[in-house]
Amino acid sequence: MEQKIDDRWHEEAAYAYFVCSIPGMGLKTVEKLYDLYGTKGGYKNLYLQLKEILEKEQQVCKEMLGLDRRQMASLETCFVEKDIKKEYGKLLHNRIWCIPKYLYGYPDKLKNIYNPPNALYVKGSLPSAGRPVVGVVGARNCSSYGEMIAKEIGKALAGAGIQVVSGMARGVDGISQRSALDSGGNAFGVLGCGVDICYPAENADIYQKMISGKQGGIISEYVPGTEPAPGLFPMRNRIISGLSDVLVVIEAREKSGTYITVTNALEQGKDVYVVPGRIGDALSFGCNRLIAQGANVIYDIKEFVSDMVCKSGMDNCKEKEKEGENINPIIKELSEEERMIYEGVDVQYLSAEEVLTKTAPQLSISEGLILLSTLECKGLIESEGSFYRKKL
Repeated sequence: MEQKIDDRWHEEAAYAYFVCSIPGMGLKTVEKLYDLYGTKGGYKNLYLQLKEILEKEQQVCKEMLGLDRRQMASLETCFVEKDIKKEYGKLLHNRIWCIPKYLYGYPDKLKNIYNPPNALYVKGSLPSAGRPVVGVVGARNCSSYGEMIAKEIGKALAGAGIQVVSGMARGVDGISQRSALDSGGNAFGVLGCGVDICYPAENADIYQKMISGKQGGIISEYVPGTEPAPGLFPMRNRIISGLSDVLVVIEAREKSGTYITVTNALEQGKDVYVVPGRIGDALSFGCNRLIAQGANVIYDIKEFVSDMVCKSGMDNCKEKEKEGENINPIIKELSEEERMIYEGVDVQYLSAEEVLTKTAPQLSISEGLILLSTLECKGLIESEGSFYRKKL
């Protein structure tokens, strides 16, 4: 049976958000707790088990959970101070999705990478599983040549319907993403901070385009509100390579953060393509060394993109999408409340308050926002800030 985004999904996501946002709880700790108490009953059961254990004598709690004193204190504080429904409602109000590892919607590509994120936070959308994704990384202080190549590759990938994922950093990352977006394509930024923070600020234009969800999305494993910090960026690189089918490198110095992404890609079994540079050029040293070590060479951008299309079977994918353009069976599967709200959404933008007052006055704002978010996730409506309309 096809899994769906419904009330049960949101309930589980809310409990997962609570657990994954506890300060001091790292990837391994959350995974260990889920293995102990979540595998048979999901995130809600994990929460209830933790609550029950915390009512025991403190030493017993520490022994059962295997947490240190700092983690125990953080856990106890969260249970006292956090209201799950309220916190999750704030998340949805800010147009942020929490997609836990063991719920429908979590990308299959990330499930088996080293240290997969316990949850992803997304503003906008995730890359479509039906189309190929190319990761593009490179120097922040790129040359004019690197800038030109990044623009050309972003444009060519967009023209072929291939999705671009990168880190939204200054230089090659942002340039390739901006080019893809300006060419009508899809681009996704993986951040080393919360998705509600645009970093760097100079890429605010592409950030705004991506969070709309119409041309991509912003993705992070860090809870919203997490400020950018040097130690967070290397970790996000495994997500960039994990979401990509292949990785492209445009300019990299001898000692470069790009190498972290390349190493991740190779460990994940991904092909790495490199744009060659001039001998003796510091920005080309890393790329040329990768070529010497056996990386694929991009000698012609059109040829590279054509190869990506052939390998992915994009032509068949496009035909299937065209055949189903005018068919939307999802509407038939809506719950009564979802249908009431969907029918009340106009082709012109209306505020969430107007829609809910007209269609479902019996619901609370948080309940209504969940239903609106669900309809948007199902592709039936779209939003601009806190305004909604039927998807045209």
